[in-house]
Amino acid sequence: MKKITMGIVFMFMLLMVLAACNDTGDDKEDKAAEKNDTGSLVISGDIVSEQGGCVLANRFSPGDKIIFRNNVVDGLTNEQVKDAKVQVHLSTGETLDMAYGKHGEDNFWVVAYPVTADTPTGTINYTVTAEYEDQKGEFKPFNVAPSLLTIVSEDVAAAPQEEPAAKEEEVDLATVETNQNVEIIGKNFEFHGPNGEQTFYVKAGEEVTLSLKSEEGVHGVSVDGLDVKLDKDGSTKFTPEKAGEYNMTCSVFCGTGHGDMTAKLVVVN
Repeated sequence: MKKITMGIVFMFMLLMVLAACNDTGDDKEDKAAEKNDTGSLVISGDIVSEQGGCVLANRFSPGDKIIFRNNVVDGLTNEQVKDAKVQVHLSTGETLDMAYGKHGEDNFWVVAYPVTADTPTGTINYTVTAEYEDQKGEFKPFNVAPSLLTIVSEDVAAAPQEEPAAKEEEVDLATVETNQNVEIIGKNFEFHGPNGEQTFYVKAGEEVTLSLKSEEGVHGVSVDGLDVKLDKDGSTKFTPEKAGEYNMTCSVFCGTGHGDMTAKLVVVN
């Protein structure tokens, strides 16, 4: 009888231990699930130069501004996070607070960093961090030369980086053929006309119809000095009064070749 009683007690204790072990396992699983539900923030971004209209760059010199641009996305919902605390941490020891807002047609986080004569030359490493409730994220550029933020002196910046372009053939503006319908075709990353031309001649004092068609990528076009702009495919009319040469540039940031998208409008009497 005593042996039976001892056996029952032993079985009871064994069941209690197993139950305790199962409870501990469940707690661990619950905590792991809770942790996974928190997720993490996914950060992407780039740096651009303020000079020339926010063109992708990695080399900057005194007088320029480095524009840090980042997007922060919830890793679980894949939705953009608008209320995070986003900061740029520079290897100089400086920390920059980023602000969320609309830039062009998109919304993202931005902060500007002016380059002065006192800014140390060479590579400046940086990290972008984001915090939102219990979520965190970090962004670092690739450790390759084109991605590294580099400060150069004005002398180095002024030095030619490539062979000068071939000189354009001179045109007699008194006899050149003009066309008041300027058709711009946008491709990654080039502006040209229906026949491949990149210089367009129009008459002063007469109405011009400027049209844009993006065949590759999304582009816009603006005519510097004439207050003429198209931020999407379509057309607009204007009348240039003053003869001269006017640069046409892409008004919508479209990628690494954004700064190469140029053409020329020549207004003749």
